[in-house]
Amino acid sequence: MKSWIKYLLLGVLSYLLFLIVQLPANKAYYFLEDLLEEKNIPVELFDLKGTAWHGSAGTLIYEGNRFESVAWEFHPLDLLKAKASISVRLKSKELSLKGMLSKNLSGDVELQNVQANVSATALLKLLKIPAVKLKGTFLLNLAQMQSSGKTLKYVQGRLLWSDAESQFPQKLILGDVFADVSTLDDGVIKVKLGDGGGPLELRGDVTLSPDGKYDVKGYFSARAGRQSILGRSLGFIGRYNAKGKAEFNRTGNISEFGFLLK
Repeated sequence: MKSWIKYLLLGVLSYLLFLIVQLPANKAYYFLEDLLEEKNIPVELFDLKGTAWHGSAGTLIYEGNRFESVAWEFHPLDLLKAKASISVRLKSKELSLKGMLSKNLSGDVELQNVQANVSATALLKLLKIPAVKLKGTFLLNLAQMQSSGKTLKYVQGRLLWSDAESQFPQKLILGDVFADVSTLDDGVIKVKLGDGGGPLELRGDVTLSPDGKYDVKGYFSARAGRQSILGRSLGFIGRYNAKGKAEFNRTGNISEFGFLLK
């Protein structure tokens, strides 16, 4: 190919990229509305400002859930790595979230530096689990997560349930509980379960192999004793051992929870 043709193509591509970068956010959304409807994606945006590349929306509504102060920014240099990346921030009365999402040409997805804060009631509403009654706040600090299709390849982070409380079958105050997640060299995902010294004592280990096999084991107990309201309730979940700890142990395959992975 002659050199002048290469420069011409480069100039045309650069100009098209410039147009996309400068396209107002409200104009971009106008073009996307039909696509969102066609794909049955229940998203609505209002009060759009900025550009398609770097902009914000005063309100985002997803399946009836309202989020305020939504902002996004694409990272153009990642296109040189054959992937598209976007940083997102959003807030509502009961939720705040920020982080970066990337997707490559193979469809692999990566999340980085994700921080989320959501009330238990709001999370159950988002997940459409009305029968469960929980209180407290979930705090997610996700350093990195990589997935390919429905296969989780790598994850590193912590999930904390602060001021945890269950309302079913009766009010049970648990305190703080957490899950520290890491990935071993052989691809096995490991989860360490623990507590913050509150009413519930929790210790546990979860492993998930690349082939989908999982192993869960550990124990919990009520620091107020087996005869407390919490202690008696835990006895229905696990079997108490000689040390007064209710043990749990389960193995299987993640495919058993296919209804959650759809």
